[in-house]
Amino acid sequence: MDSKKLTAAIYTLGCKVNFYESEAIVESLSSMGVLIKDFDDVCDIYIINTCTVTADSDRKGLKIIRRAIKRNPNAFIAVTGCLAQRNHEAISKIPGVSLITGNEDKISVAKQIMERFNLGRHQTEICILPFSDTLQSSFIDTFNRTRAYIKIEDGCSSKCAYCIIPKARGPVRSKPREDILREVSALVSGGCKEIVLTGIEISSYQFDFIKLLEDLDKIDRLERIRLGSLDPFFISKNLVDSLVKIKKLCPHFHISLQSGSSNTLAAMRRKYNAKIALERILYLKNSFRNCNLFADVIVGFPGESDSDFAETVHFVECVRFLHLHIFPYSQRAGTEAAEMANQISPQVKKERAAFLADVQSRIKMEIIKEYISSGEKANVLFETYKDGVLKGHSDNFIEFVCESNENLRGTTGTVIPVSTDGETITGYLMSSSLS
Repeated sequence: MDSKKLTAAIYTLGCKVNFYESEAIVESLSSMGVLIKDFDDVCDIYIINTCTVTADSDRKGLKIIRRAIKRNPNAFIAVTGCLAQRNHEAISKIPGVSLITGNEDKISVAKQIMERFNLGRHQTEICILPFSDTLQSSFIDTFNRTRAYIKIEDGCSSKCAYCIIPKARGPVRSKPREDILREVSALVSGGCKEIVLTGIEISSYQFDFIKLLEDLDKIDRLERIRLGSLDPFFISKNLVDSLVKIKKLCPHFHISLQSGSSNTLAAMRRKYNAKIALERILYLKNSFRNCNLFADVIVGFPGESDSDFAETVHFVECVRFLHLHIFPYSQRAGTEAAEMANQISPQVKKERAAFLADVQSRIKMEIIKEYISSGEKANVLFETYKDGVLKGHSDNFIEFVCESNENLRGTTGTVIPVSTDGETITGYLMSSSLS
């Protein structure tokens, strides 16, 4: 079959690293003449890029695989990602899966698909490679958004009691600075305004991280730099003082916190206690003007008492995060926490997650109202335009909407905040970079 007539779609679950890698797969398939369509369309090829961070992630991945097979029973079904790496046996039990490949060989997924498709090999083939000592660099030249994710690192060498990701992603391996600069320069030449440096644990980047940021800061037409998840253990005063000097670095950071209780953090095998985390996070926040923080929090970890949970709530209230990713603890076979005593009931985990979500919703509303009351003008990068309405994010990652007669997607504009629904700010567009 002529590859130019082939159609493909990809479904991505999980983290920003997965989204970056999916974009690289799509770009490779497109270069081979394959037409990329929506996942809900009938296609010749479906790729499911899976996650395994929670049991729910596993269930959703398997559900998406079955959905693709049902949509076109004759399609070539390729499954990759963390679930494929960790538990290819569960995937291989699903009739109709053509290819299962892990994270180490993800860079060649497109090539493998085309080779096997053209050979008519639709039986299930499993290609799970051991992790190498070096990162196999992938590159993207285009990105279908105004904000591009750049993978600078893969893997994690920590041994947190709850986490299966080191087994799914392998040890820390980093992309050389020169490769990152070349990739970002190409994206910026294509119109990209903002990049997000991402990885499984970017704080573990093995080369000179600050030098990388300094070099990125010098790239013409690149307007914004964002950082992916930061571990409080690595947020030293020296690091923060260096970050402040990066002119294009956005005052918005995602913190891999997990808990605000020292008892729970110790049980999780995290490398810091609540006091140290609070001091470091507040120093980071207070070092940047109008800084907003996101954080990951696990509730219902084995042995987490009511008082431990209350300490986490107090921690959240002290820092005042703009957003929380709240995860009810999920047992992962092969981790230390899965075998711990004092497992918390699903009902208690659900109640704690709901309570913390309510607290966070209140805090977010307060932050946004304070921002509006200040009259502070926002620099917004517009990401979508539909029915005369622009949507985008400020440098500190507050979502804005405003009316416009022009499609200004991909440009920045000065917006005066007017009102809010608690999630986004409706603003008045004063000017744009095209004005």
